[in-house]
Formats: sequence, C-alpha cells, structure tokens
Amino acid sequence: MVSDSNQKDQEEIRQLLKNINEAWVQGHPERLRKYFHEDMVIARPGFRGGGRGKEVCVESYGDFISHATVRKFQESNQQIDVWTDTAVASYRFEMQYQIGEEEHRDSGVDLFVFARQKGTWRAVWRTIIPLPEEKQEMETSRCC
Repeated sequence: MVSDSNQKDQEEIRQLLKNINEAWVQGHPERLRKYFHEDMVIARPGFRGGGRGKEVCVESYGDFISHATVRKFQESNQQIDVWTDTAVASYRFEMQYQIGEEEHRDSGVDLFVFARQKGTWRAVWRTIIPLPEEKQEMETSRCC
C-alpha cells in the first residue's frame, strides 16, 4: 500500500515531469533552470558522454529546440518510485519532429532521477533509452 506522503511525493514528481516537458516542447528551455539541480547530469544514450551542470543541461535542451520543430510528443507508461528524498521516474515517449526539411520519429524510455533538498524536488540525472522498432512492437503485442 502506498502511504499518503509517498502519493504526495509521486504527484509532485509527476507535475515536475509535466513542467519539464512542457518547457522544452513549447520552446522555453530557460524555464528548466528551476527544475534542475546545480549538479544535474544528462547521460547520452548508451552512456557515452553527456553533460554536467545545470547550465550545460539547460543548454542541451536549448540546442535541440533551436534546430527542431516538435510536431508531436506523447508520454505513456509512467512509473515513479520514491525513497525518502530520492525518486526515479520513467516513461515511454514517442516524438515526431522536423529539422530543416527532414522529418524524424524517435521513441524510447526517458529516465530521470530526482533528489529532494530543503523540501524541493529537483532533477539530478537523466538519460534516454532508445527502443528499436521491433522491440516496440513486441512490447505492445498482446501475445507472449
């Protein structure tokens, strides 16, 4: 059974994720500063490099949105687990966007780690786990 405080924490994280995604999808990556920890880390898919520090992470969102026009961003299968002052949140995403004349489609799992300091939740770590198309089909299949 989930405690009332755990439910409250999960709802705060859910709202934080919504705010993060609305900020960058709507073209306002500067709003992310209030949601990211000073030592925020974004690990690139495959954990090959990434960025460290709030400003570097905000800039990475800004770089993407300055080149891309997001046509669709959809989340599903959100999962949030909380342990005292640490939380892990993930969700599946599908995204369509345009860069120049090229249309792109991406999907995968967005994975965040949050920490609560002085009563406020902040994102401290994030990565994206791309899903190959054949794996996506298996996950949505009703069979086996």
